[in-house]
Amino acid sequence: MIRIMLTATLFAPLAAQAQNTGKWEVKVAPAECSLFRGVQGDSPALLGVRTAPGTDEFAVVVSGKDVPDRARDARFTVQMRFDGTAPIEATATPLGRLAAGPTLQVAPFKPAMLDSFAAARSVSVGSGTNSFASFEVPRAASAVAALRQCIDDQLAEWGADPAQFAPGGTRPVALKDRDHWLSNGQLMGVAATSSAMGIDYLYHVVIAADGSIESCRRDEAKANDPAEKAGCTPLIGQRLFTPAKNPAGAPVKGAAAFRVMVVKRPGRG
Repeated sequence: MIRIMLTATLFAPLAAQAQNTGKWEVKVAPAECSLFRGVQGDSPALLGVRTAPGTDEFAVVVSGKDVPDRARDARFTVQMRFDGTAPIEATATPLGRLAAGPTLQVAPFKPAMLDSFAAARSVSVGSGTNSFASFEVPRAASAVAALRQCIDDQLAEWGADPAQFAPGGTRPVALKDRDHWLSNGQLMGVAATSSAMGIDYLYHVVIAADGSIESCRRDEAKANDPAEKAGCTPLIGQRLFTPAKNPAGAPVKGAAAFRVMVVKRPGRG
């Protein structure tokens, strides 16, 4: 399965900076874009959105004194609302504690979630009828625009034609879920390249003008990386997308990413 995974350690220094400024902060890291805002006062709180560009999946991070403090393996269902509209159901994963309090990752969300976020005045997260985190989101539209710019810049760096990001252009659209790009046997082949009990690898691909996979790399891979070969070779030449287009409607190169996560069971390869 493809999932966004974080740790509280990863967010701690970024959260501290956001709480000091009280402003929206966009953080750029290799293969990652994050947006968050801290609120000071008697009840400090933190709201964040992060993504691995090109995966088309987003995670929301919430932290505050009323956020449930649960064991890290205690996932549970929550609902997120924008301005009191119909709830969006997602899975909450405890991340431990930050300065604002207990912290949850809420995921996964598709790109359309950003449209709702940008138009919202408030965001709340809760379980059942209980809302345990509520945030005002001033200037959300400009904040989300900055996050999207971070994503576009990363995709262009990987080889996407920037023309697709201009008004009237369109991005590539996956023809099937990324979870199904590799067979179970191919996933086991990727896992077999490591002696670790679990792997979490991010790959990015360049999409040709006909929607086929032109090239593929594993993030942070060294030369002749066996995990890159195992995860990429089956995809080269496959038509997995409708192509990106420039404002004139002509197909152009695109870029995307996918994550391979496998947990090995003891006694199995």
